[in-house]
Amino acid sequence: QATAFTPHPCSTAGPLRCEGTACGDAATGERYRGVCDKDGCDFNSYRLGDRGFYGLGDGFQIDTARPVTVVTQFLTADGTDSGALTEIRRFYMQDGAIVPNSNASILGARGRSSITDD
Repeated sequence: QATAFTPHPCSTAGPLRCEGTACGDAATGERYRGVCDKDGCDFNSYRLGDRGFYGLGDGFQIDTARPVTVVTQFLTADGTDSGALTEIRRFYMQDGAIVPNSNASILGARGRSSITDD
């Protein structure tokens, strides 16, 4: 009953092959000294309050017993591929229907269906 997307922002621009402390190695006690956020910021519908969104059977909005296509969009400030990332959205396609991601209902009125800096 879980689906999640989790960005792990980094303090570097572009790909990096790291060694030592920059990698944030947990075995050496340096997990949080790396250039990337090891824990990330996830969106998990179940954990964020929608227990009927994703799972096995027709009691769920997305029934994992049937084929489903998952679409993740990376939106930028200027709408280009190289612009600053402003939002990550997800939606699902099942049985010919587009199903938007659930809202983070546990957050009340602040709950959203995507990940932003807000």
